[in-house]
Amino acid sequence: MSPLELRRRLKAWYLACERVDAVRQYLAHSEELAERRISLYLDTGKIPPPLVLPDYPEFPPECVGMICGAKAKSTGEPCKSTQIHKNGRCKFHGGLSTGPKSLAGKLAALENLRLGREPHRDVYKS
Repeated sequence: MSPLELRRRLKAWYLACERVDAVRQYLAHSEELAERRISLYLDTGKIPPPLVLPDYPEFPPECVGMICGAKAKSTGEPCKSTQIHKNGRCKFHGGLSTGPKSLAGKLAALENLRLGREPHRDVYKS
């Protein structure tokens, strides 16, 4: 299986886990479900069954031991790191921010740069 297909499967697994997280959060914190459970208890006198949360999907077995695979500029060798993040790359090749794209974002970044270079006023000296 190609490394690209492995990364696709890993991303799909993470996406499925995020969906399960969302459902679990809803079930655990839903006031509507809590009210239904309380009304069931008050109407019948029976303790409602425990809340059943959905299980997480099984990790794809083909992705176990997956390597980053990003190619080095200098040697052209693939990265052999096995500590993979959600995007299928290691922490060094995960793709850092490329910076602001819009004109407003670029102006804001320049303003932040200017503010960062000004000496800070000492608030404790007065």
